[in-house]
Amino acid sequence: MEYHGDEDLRAAPTQRELELALESVIEIILDHGQYPAKGRAKFDLYDFLLEERDLSYAYELYIASMSSNTRAFEDRIERERKTVEAMLVKHLTGSDMVADLAAEYAEENK
Repeated sequence: MEYHGDEDLRAAPTQRELELALESVIEIILDHGQYPAKGRAKFDLYDFLLEERDLSYAYELYIASMSSNTRAFEDRIERERKTVEAMLVKHLTGSDMVADLAAEYAEENK
């Protein structure tokens, strides 16, 4: 095999690959509480929320969980999930974690 010296260069990710990487990282964080899902966490949702959110929302969820109105609890969970997702989008856009995953996607699509 002939080498040209550019084998170590990674393909630059496209905007779409960056978007997909951001979506994937956020989905993993929301589903597993950390990124990556297994192994040593590069991002911990608990620590993030502890720093970024008022703890009163946790008490509200706790009280709602004891309620007999499970539909209202489901709605509350969905609202909280959307709020946290928006926070994660803002926080992780342009992050190294997302860029690294997007670069992997670009390498696969090369």
